[in-house]
Amino acid sequence: MIPEFIDFCKELFPSISPYTRDQAKRAMEQFEDLYGNPKLVAHPKDKELYQGDIYTEIPFLYTSESGEQTCIMRKAQLLTNTCDAVRDDNLIFAAIHPCEEFSKKATDLISIKGNRTFRLFYIPDPETQDLLIDFSLLTTLSRTTFLSLLQKGIVHRIAALSQIGYYMFICKLTVFFMRPEDVQVNNDRDTWT
Repeated sequence: MIPEFIDFCKELFPSISPYTRDQAKRAMEQFEDLYGNPKLVAHPKDKELYQGDIYTEIPFLYTSESGEQTCIMRKAQLLTNTCDAVRDDNLIFAAIHPCEEFSKKATDLISIKGNRTFRLFYIPDPETQDLLIDFSLLTTLSRTTFLSLLQKGIVHRIAALSQIGYYMFICKLTVFFMRPEDVQVNNDRDTWT
């Protein structure tokens, strides 16, 4: 799984040197050979807010094509950077959906679980294998409100990301929000005044 993810990142970020890519793949393959699949989630003992933390259900507002607004409750992943989560007024979360909502075709599920679908992040860990993080459905909660929900036990952390899981997360987040534009789009930008 990890070597394929490294190949995927190489396709999107051509500036990554082939040497660096190949070394990372070899290191991950050796790690997997020695220790099996790497653990991607963890369970910190403190109550800090860490970027990538996964929480129980919070509200997400969705506006349909007809303009109708619906509030859905979903598990959530904290997108706000850890150092900002302790001082910013607002926290940003991505919705987490059950995997079966997206598995209409086997080929779609292979692409999703291979993390080749830009907006969805799949964490191949036994604790999260049925969950898909959706970077296209975001919500913002005030930090004060969220901390109050945590303190009252209305919301709680399900898991955090291990070091390897965190690096997969930031790669996937970067790919979704900052991948290079299509060549034609960039050519069009050159013509704008």
